[in-house]
Amino acid sequence: MKLRLSSALLLSLLLLAACNKQDTGKTDKQEVSNSASGIMAKATEEIRTGNMSLGNMSSKSKAKGEITPEGDLLINGKPVTITAEQRQLLIKHRELLVNVAISGVEIGMQGVDLAKKAVGESIKGIFSGESDQVEKKIEAEAKKIEVTADLLCEQLPLLMQSQQQLAESLPEFKPYATMTADDINECHGKVVERK
Repeated sequence: MKLRLSSALLLSLLLLAACNKQDTGKTDKQEVSNSASGIMAKATEEIRTGNMSLGNMSSKSKAKGEITPEGDLLINGKPVTITAEQRQLLIKHRELLVNVAISGVEIGMQGVDLAKKAVGESIKGIFSGESDQVEKKIEAEAKKIEVTADLLCEQLPLLMQSQQQLAESLPEFKPYATMTADDINECHGKVVERK
């Protein structure tokens, strides 16, 4: 999955938008907030309406796999012949991928917001001498991100089950069915480590 890449891209776009602003009379905070909202809305729309790439292919196949919003499986841009039942499985799997991807974008945006708050609060803490209070505020904000990360991790068992159903039903999908229980455990482990 391209969650880390999406988060990095969103952060880069946010910073670029903040640096490339025109003088419209808005404050820096309003400008960055509007940019972040716009980036989030655009990313979410692209995820919902675009093809979902199937990443982490096994070494057996280097072909690019995608699921269209209509439930077609594309391999190197060419549709695979599927039954009505397989189409329903593909649509369901794509919906699960969309939910996970959007959760990843939300986590990335929350991380950007936390970084902005941390910088601002740290500067305030330096001048006010209340660095302990600043740390508590930042930790409280970080807990919100952990909740979203937990929700993302909770979606993974359904995604893995869907992946396995597809792999059993549609042989062409098998090279893309690479998610394992270790991936789910690792996701939960990373959330636990942050706590």
